[in-house]
Amino acid sequence: MLLKPNVGRETDPKQAINTNPLVVEAVFEFLEEKYDAQIFLGDSPIIMTDSKKAFKQSGFERLMEEKKITWLNLDEKKPKTLPIKDGILLKKIRVTGYWEEFDYIISIPVLKMHMHTGATLSFKNCKGLIYKRDKIKLHHLEAIPLIKKMREEIPKVKELDVAIADLYQVIKPDLAVIDASYVIGGMGPSAGEKTKLDTIIASDNFLAADIVALALTQPKWTLKDVPHLYLISKEIKKNDDNSFFTSVNDIQNNPKDFTSFVHEIAGPPDTVTIKYPNVILYSKNSCSSCVSTVSLFLKNNKDLIDKNFTKENPLRLVIGTGNKDIKVYEDTFLVGNCTMNLRDKNGIFIRGCPPVQSVLLKNVSEYLSQLEKDSEGN
Repeated sequence: MLLKPNVGRETDPKQAINTNPLVVEAVFEFLEEKYDAQIFLGDSPIIMTDSKKAFKQSGFERLMEEKKITWLNLDEKKPKTLPIKDGILLKKIRVTGYWEEFDYIISIPVLKMHMHTGATLSFKNCKGLIYKRDKIKLHHLEAIPLIKKMREEIPKVKELDVAIADLYQVIKPDLAVIDASYVIGGMGPSAGEKTKLDTIIASDNFLAADIVALALTQPKWTLKDVPHLYLISKEIKKNDDNSFFTSVNDIQNNPKDFTSFVHEIAGPPDTVTIKYPNVILYSKNSCSSCVSTVSLFLKNNKDLIDKNFTKENPLRLVIGTGNKDIKVYEDTFLVGNCTMNLRDKNGIFIRGCPPVQSVLLKNVSEYLSQLEKDSEGN
């Protein structure tokens, strides 16, 4: 069986960006006591992230050294291609080459809002089973007529939601254990605000777990606010009407009355915005990885930015594939491989998918150092 936490970035365990290692340890101890099974632990991180470093930095060293667990970098082995016969946007997907090693998948995500999908919970956490940068491809799909039609029923739906829902045909977690010890609201999955909830949600029905997680943190929402879950619920209804449900009222819960656990958090913004008067962000068709990287860079380096950039001379950043007609100045930072098409328009190109914060900081610092040298020369 595979323990599949969310460990996609090299970050401190107290940030709530990655799954709390104490939650994963508790799941392991429970399973190890009850079952004689080979237990794996692994995830596929964002591009340019070292998976082993991400796990260690996030506090998983003790589990990685546990003799009864085999830690895996899920991208290490040649991928396996799974056909998606009835997929709307996806007809096949490449997954980890370790796929056939697991007969049971336990999804252990952090409860987080998500700027592109409403929320990221136990099903979306399984997106980490997709091989390497194939995960990014889901963000770049275009099906304008289809989405226009679907929005008559699901106003917030995007191509990404449809692609994630397509995965349901080939990827299903057998057990969901949602880590809500700390949760992220607002600009999730990585740049939002952390809130302590001290709660765990568990179910052998991932959709039930995800719906309850939403009921605890977004009590005013319906399932249509997380379109991929709504689409999956419709797919379930086709095959098993008895398992179909769309609200917490359809689910048997223990305890029955969990109103004391409800803690509403900020939902994701309708549009990606940066509230810095001395920063201009051009973001169009950008994935959550690039948005999160830029947001965290701005948050963690505010003093540097405030010291060197003003409203009249702002820090200009570009992310995403859709910024074809913008004016690119010599001091504009083109962040990530998706901006490569703008390289011939001047600007400072920063390679990566996405570039990590340290690379972004290095490029901005080098630019500021060069400015200082030029100023001294004059």
